[in-house]
Amino acid sequence: MLGKVFGWLGRHVLLFVLLVAALAVYGQYRNAAGSAAKVSASIERIEGARAQLTADLEQLRGQAVTGLDDAQRRSLDAIDARIRTATAEREELVRRRPRAADLFSAPQQALVASVQHDFRVETLSQEIAFLGTLRRNVESRGKALGLDRQIADLDARIAADDANIAALPSTLSPQRYIREGLQLRDLAEVYAERQATNRATRATLVAARQRLGDIAELATPKVAVAELERYLAPLETAAATQATRLEASAAREAERWYARLGIGDLLWPAFWLLVAIILTPFAIRTVFYWVLAPLAMLQRPIQLLDSAAPIPLPAERSAVSKAISLRQGEELLVRQGFEQTVSLAGAKATQWLLDARHPLSSLFSGLYFLTRIRGQPGDIVTVSATHDPFAEVALLTLPDGGAAVLQPRAIAGVVQPIATPLRITSHWRLGTLNAWLTWQLRFLVFHGPAEIILTGGRGVRIEPALAGRSIGQDQLIGFSAGIAYSTGRTETFVPYLFGREPLLKDRIAAGSGVLIAEEAPMAGRAGKGMRRGLEGAADALLKVFGI
Repeated sequence: MLGKVFGWLGRHVLLFVLLVAALAVYGQYRNAAGSAAKVSASIERIEGARAQLTADLEQLRGQAVTGLDDAQRRSLDAIDARIRTATAEREELVRRRPRAADLFSAPQQALVASVQHDFRVETLSQEIAFLGTLRRNVESRGKALGLDRQIADLDARIAADDANIAALPSTLSPQRYIREGLQLRDLAEVYAERQATNRATRATLVAARQRLGDIAELATPKVAVAELERYLAPLETAAATQATRLEASAAREAERWYARLGIGDLLWPAFWLLVAIILTPFAIRTVFYWVLAPLAMLQRPIQLLDSAAPIPLPAERSAVSKAISLRQGEELLVRQGFEQTVSLAGAKATQWLLDARHPLSSLFSGLYFLTRIRGQPGDIVTVSATHDPFAEVALLTLPDGGAAVLQPRAIAGVVQPIATPLRITSHWRLGTLNAWLTWQLRFLVFHGPAEIILTGGRGVRIEPALAGRSIGQDQLIGFSAGIAYSTGRTETFVPYLFGREPLLKDRIAAGSGVLIAEEAPMAGRAGKGMRRGLEGAADALLKVFGI
């Protein structure tokens, strides 16, 4: 008793301390959480702006710097006009930078607009620089073309003078001379002088042309996206700075938490919260005991069959093992782990399911891969729970016309006529409050003739229900299908209030039937910790289906 008292006090004192700590931490970090939320929102805005701007850059990737077509790119007037337009647009953009006030009204949109503005200024600068280079290229190509034409003209003149000299007559012919003032000149000399002048001029033009070099068509470059990406660097820096600020803020708050907790103001709220946690289960149990349970007792009982043949009481009590004597035309279906000894004679095989019409019930209750034994009269099979040291077995005889509601989990084997196997019927009671209160919505009724081998922790008790019986829900294995079944409130309030007894018990009405109970449910087989919780959940689910 002292151990339980001190254990109760220790658990609730620990709970009280934890409540104080929880309230203190909540009050301390409520404001810090708001600040952290603002910083997180700022980081999200910056990251969102950076993602949108990255998508804009991807759209610019591969685009030409200028939109001038081939004809315009050969015209100095078109190039000069575009340079003037782009320069004016860039100057206007420089004058119209996004306002700082926009950062407060729409932070993410303002960030995007500011960087997009810088993108546009940079792309215009790239276009203007290219157009300047293009203009110089067009001018150089024009000069080169003019020089080429002049050199070709001089070559034609020199060639013409060579033809003229070759066509001159002999030196004694009057046609060879030309009069210049008071003297005569030889035409060959005149042509030679003119050729020399043309060759000198040609040499000068060729030198000028060589200085210009080969001038090819200038291809339009793509927008230099790498130059635009540098405008995203401030956003990355800002996001990293905000993240560092967020971490640093939490770290600083963690260092100063003990100086600003204010535990004294939280003691009484934590105390009353502890009292409420302690008393709430008792209040709920009180309401259930005095309100819900009496309503359940007023409900109409469940009776699955109007009548059934009486089930005889067994001559022997349950035991660790039972010797089953087979008669002519009978077979034994026994669950794995319950066959202890068997006669060497006789036919043995595997029965896949206890009842093929109820496959899921057979599977979930473990009544599958049964050993089927058909022997000669007098063959004896010893049945025992070889894997459970606390289990005993009992033999329930169902006469022809007899029927019993049973939970398949408690069935270890069945002795049945080969010609008329055991018949199982399913009965749902969805509209009955008793069924919902006990979480058993379906009942399985086993019809004779058959002998059913039952197993239970520390034994199975089969007793008459002449005066009506009350039993714990975990202990009830089955009852005669012809008598009424209901639920009732546990007899003692205080044990239930402190969790020592369940709220409801099963009730079997008075009548000519039997009640079948397990002496110690799950004796020695209860799991611990998580395993116990999982097993309890599985048992509750199977109970819904009467398994």
